[in-house]
Amino acid sequence: MATSYRFSADERDQLDREGFVVRNDVFNASERTAIVNECEVLVDRLLAAKRRTKHAIGSYMFEIQREFDTAVKWEPGAPDIVQGLEPFAHLSDPLRDWGLDARLVDPCKDVVGEDEVVLFTEKLNLKRKKDGGPIILHQDYPYWAPVASIAARVATAMIFLDDATRENGCLEVARGSHRSGVYEQRKDSDGFGSLEMDPTKFDHSRLEPLEVKAGAVVFFGAFLVHRSLPNRSNTDRRALLYSYQPPGFPHLRELNNFSARPKVLQ
Repeated sequence: MATSYRFSADERDQLDREGFVVRNDVFNASERTAIVNECEVLVDRLLAAKRRTKHAIGSYMFEIQREFDTAVKWEPGAPDIVQGLEPFAHLSDPLRDWGLDARLVDPCKDVVGEDEVVLFTEKLNLKRKKDGGPIILHQDYPYWAPVASIAARVATAMIFLDDATRENGCLEVARGSHRSGVYEQRKDSDGFGSLEMDPTKFDHSRLEPLEVKAGAVVFFGAFLVHRSLPNRSNTDRRALLYSYQPPGFPHLRELNNFSARPKVLQ
């Protein structure tokens, strides 16, 4: 019989109460090595592609790579260093297959509230040693709401490919923040920038670092407030994020127009 990785009753209670669940030791060292190798091969492909115009939008810098049908996020302070990529499953069969792993899919069924889920989008986050910049305070929902009618039911599984510490910019979360809906957003920016949370309207003392070992996975929904700080260490902090939705809805790649300025990638 196939093994089920659905949440336990205690984990479901934690998800409802705190907005996230962490599972440690989900992926072993050999699996992480295989995933990291595929990620770095993909990044090398993107770096070798012809550079196009980079857009400073909100707190980030994007480049649409049309031949790859994706958007690359570059470090604003070091614009030749990749900070992130979304989506990517269509660019790598192995990375797509990891996103179908039951260890990720089963728990996300409990977040979405469905017995079947499909991919909504995928993100590769790279915090390179010394150069990795911050991911600003945000909720996922505002970025997805304009294009996904079920954005509130999207669940994310974040795989840590390296140890995550305060020094290298681990994820920081605000427990219970998912219960308050959409928080106040910036009014000093328009378009994509206006989707960022107003940092002056949120109590930052609520944020706590999630220091975890490589191989851990954190599961959360679209309303959890979170961020990560810069990487000041001598090691990379890399992570894959797979987001899932109920079946029957289009993938974010189908909803985005990559010939236009990015509106929802984060």
